[in-house]
Amino acid sequence: MATADRTPEQKNIPAAAREDDVEPTAPATSTVQPAKPAGAEKLPVTKLGRIWTATIFGLIVLILLIIFIAQNQEQVTLNYFAYQGQVNLGLALFFAAIGGALVVAIAGVARVIQLRATAKKRSKAKKR
Repeated sequence: MATADRTPEQKNIPAAAREDDVEPTAPATSTVQPAKPAGAEKLPVTKLGRIWTATIFGLIVLILLIIFIAQNQEQVTLNYFAYQGQVNLGLALFFAAIGGALVVAIAGVARVIQLRATAKKRSKAKKR
C-alpha cells in the first residue's frame, strides 16, 4: 500500500500495528453449538408409540364411519345371485368396504409368504 493513501492518524501508528498492513485471516469457526431449549431433543419412536398412533387413527376412522352409516339410513335392495334383500345403504357400503379390505389383506399375506420363502431359499444358498 502506498504511504500517500494513509491518513495522518495511521502515520503515527507503528507499522506492525496498522490494520491495513495486517493480512486478513479466515474467520474463526466456532465449534460451540447453540443451546437447545429444554425438551427439544427428539424422542425415539417405539412400538408402543406406533400402537397408540394406530389406535387413535383407528378411533377417528371408526367415528367417521359411524357418522357415515347414521347419515345413510335409506333402504336399498341388494341382489346377489339368487339372494335378494333389503338393507341400509350405509351398512351395505360398510360390508362392501370390509370385503375389499379382506381381498387386499389376502393378497398382501400371499405376497409376504412369497417373499419370506424367497429370502429363506437365498439364505440357504449363501450358507452352502
